[in-house]
Amino acid sequence: MGVFLVSVVTLTMLANIPTTILPVLQFLAGLAVPGLAFVLLFGLSFLARKAVRRVGHVQIWLAGGAALAMVVLSLVVLALAPPAAASEVQVAGTLPEQIAQGQDLYSLNCVECHGADGEGGIIKGVKGLEDFNMKAIHSQDEMYTRSDQTLADIIAYGQPNLGMQPFGKAYGGVLSPTEIDSLVSFIRYSWDDRAELPAGALSSIPVLAANEVPSWDVHIQPLTKKYCVSCHRAGKENNNYLETSYDEMLNTGDNVPLITAGDPDSLLIQLINGHEGKDPKTGKVIRQMPPTRLLSQQYIDMLTRWIMAGMPQTAEEAAALAPTPTPTP
Repeated sequence: MGVFLVSVVTLTMLANIPTTILPVLQFLAGLAVPGLAFVLLFGLSFLARKAVRRVGHVQIWLAGGAALAMVVLSLVVLALAPPAAASEVQVAGTLPEQIAQGQDLYSLNCVECHGADGEGGIIKGVKGLEDFNMKAIHSQDEMYTRSDQTLADIIAYGQPNLGMQPFGKAYGGVLSPTEIDSLVSFIRYSWDDRAELPAGALSSIPVLAANEVPSWDVHIQPLTKKYCVSCHRAGKENNNYLETSYDEMLNTGDNVPLITAGDPDSLLIQLINGHEGKDPKTGKVIRQMPPTRLLSQQYIDMLTRWIMAGMPQTAEEAAALAPTPTPTP
């Protein structure tokens, strides 16, 4: 019983440490040591029935040694693991906060395969899933037949047979349990028509007025967050073109500059309109962006108008570039 209780404690201590971190020590602390101890204790119990002397003392020392070994190994894992692996993110306090957090997590981790609106389609540029036809996840077939727990389990454990990696930290992924819960909330309240979305829970891309000049802060950043940063961030194969900040969008990439203020032939404009480009260094063809499905025309126009206006960063800079309305006689 002592070994069992200590094993429960050590497994709890290791629960948020990915199994890719010090896997041998985790295996010893969580499985090998308690398993071996149980086998030996069972064997000694059998010998005790044969009236072998001092068996009870041996069992006590064995149980104590196994418990101590499990605790020590677990503490070593906790001490050597990166701080982020054992920490838990701040819990979103309200449902709207959960949904907003889930929206950001979906943009980073899911858009590349499932599409910005859960529409799926032919996957491009994802190793192991190239040209795979991903089914839509925003349909009633998916939302009506999968509970929140099922969605959370799919995210945490992945679906290896379908090429989906695990995203739960305990299984080598990047998401904590609370982050997975927030992601499930976003999916449920975005695409399940039975769930009533709280007001203001989701951030949106503002609609441009007739003569309004878009700015990075107000228009382009939320657009790139929804449609682009899943691929165009550090650690992804993207020709080193990043879009997580204003400076990155203007100044990164193997083919820099992808955008030039006032230039309608900027490579980015060509790509978002469905045309292929060519890498000037390697001659390799650069496919359209996004690769699976083009942006709607209003967002293509928004990006084009921003580039042609000089790519202002703030709303104030954009307002100064807006044409002055002609007074009505």
